[in-house]
Amino acid sequence: MKKISIIPAVAAMAAAISACEKAPTPQEENDKDTGIYDVVPRAGQGWDIYTGTGYRYGASIIVNDDNSIDLWLAAPGGTFGDGIRTYLSEEKEARPLGETGTLAQYFRFSQEFACVALFCPSWNSTSECFTLSLYRWDTDYGTTVSHEPLAVRRFENYKDNSWLKIYADDAQDGSVRFPSGEYLWVMSDGTANSGIWECITPGSTEQTHAESYINGEKAEGQFFSMVCLTAGSSDIYWDKIVYMHSADGGKTWSDEVPSLLPTEGSRDALSCCDPGAACWGGYYYIGYTSTEDKTGRCNHVYIARSKSPQGPWEKWDGSGWGGNPQPAVTYNGTISGFGAGEPCIVVLDGTVYLYYSWNEWNTTTTRVSTAPADDECWPAALESKGTVIDKTDMEAPDHTDVKYVERSGKFIAIHAVNRDTDDSYLQIWESEDGISFTKTGKVGGELCKGIINAGMSGNAEGHVLPDTDQYLCYAHSDAPRTWGQWATWWSPLTWERAQK
Repeated sequence: MKKISIIPAVAAMAAAISACEKAPTPQEENDKDTGIYDVVPRAGQGWDIYTGTGYRYGASIIVNDDNSIDLWLAAPGGTFGDGIRTYLSEEKEARPLGETGTLAQYFRFSQEFACVALFCPSWNSTSECFTLSLYRWDTDYGTTVSHEPLAVRRFENYKDNSWLKIYADDAQDGSVRFPSGEYLWVMSDGTANSGIWECITPGSTEQTHAESYINGEKAEGQFFSMVCLTAGSSDIYWDKIVYMHSADGGKTWSDEVPSLLPTEGSRDALSCCDPGAACWGGYYYIGYTSTEDKTGRCNHVYIARSKSPQGPWEKWDGSGWGGNPQPAVTYNGTISGFGAGEPCIVVLDGTVYLYYSWNEWNTTTTRVSTAPADDECWPAALESKGTVIDKTDMEAPDHTDVKYVERSGKFIAIHAVNRDTDDSYLQIWESEDGISFTKTGKVGGELCKGIINAGMSGNAEGHVLPDTDQYLCYAHSDAPRTWGQWATWWSPLTWERAQK
């Protein structure tokens, strides 16, 4: 029998299969050499980093070269006048003073101060009154109030939920200051609906060591008061930007620092919120939202800079840094629209890409403006490139966060859809040039319900570096929902190879 060899047949089959395969393109060969390929973000198992009252939202995250993390968030505001509060949290209930009672608080302070401020409800009444007296502390409550007070002020017909201040002299401008030491303030001679807010969290701040008294007896919880280092108008501002730092991937955080506040009497006096931070050329820059409209519409984009991630900050004044704040992007659309705001910053190849919401009454979009990164006054050089993402046809979308992902060589944007509902998700967009974006998939993995204003991490210039730990942060809520009562979620974020 003739012996038949199968080797030539196998070789022929292999050659035929090889001939049917598509030859790699030059771009594919380059990708193989450089390790460039499309990636998509996927959220890992996370945890809450804030569960108090109010909110911490609109995260801006920088992962530093040592893998530590800088985080900026929008938080509830306060009143003008630099103050150290006596209480530990925003959890509170109203404590009536009434016509015959007394409410008081001991505190000690290690430096001189301008005034003491109390946060007082009136249960929607406009005819409430009380007398506030400030004493130098002497041994105990009874001994202290047996002396003449250092200052006395009568508040007549105060507005509901006002911060009411007592000063050292009649000028009430903080020019005459109280020395450091131990003090007691006492509310007395009230009307039926006079009172003060009381923190239900036990304890007091270490700067004040406060103790509260009701009708001369010690009481649990601290009254809402502040020791003010400087005088202020007591006008309320809605939001501020706070800063925190983590060295262990977000498991633990430094104490929250009130980093960027509105400037009293200026165009940003109502609010500083929606932070978007980056760092280059020796400065941290932070974009933020503010408005002059007390309905919260017609917002503008502002910029500030600092040598430190926690401040102090110099605000852009229209021609330089540190003067009266002026918008870097001024909204001129329909007056019923949200306006311009919610910025984020990417720096690539010597160019600043400033992304921001531009929402009119019937459109919801993201725009971008660019400027040279080596120009110290780059906000003055911003050139609008127009709309880059149109979310108008999507249900309840919110602000867009953009990063440059070095693994794919693309700009990647995310934003929530069906914001603050059980059906919320994170939409992904991508772009080759940072200007022309295409809608792609959704962020996968483990996400909470009720997503609000998500931010993803990058390095100081807004780049997602290969093989570097990355993170996702957003506010969230569960039904039944109350606006502004949100927890803050933190989770690892991996960038996985996209499936073709």
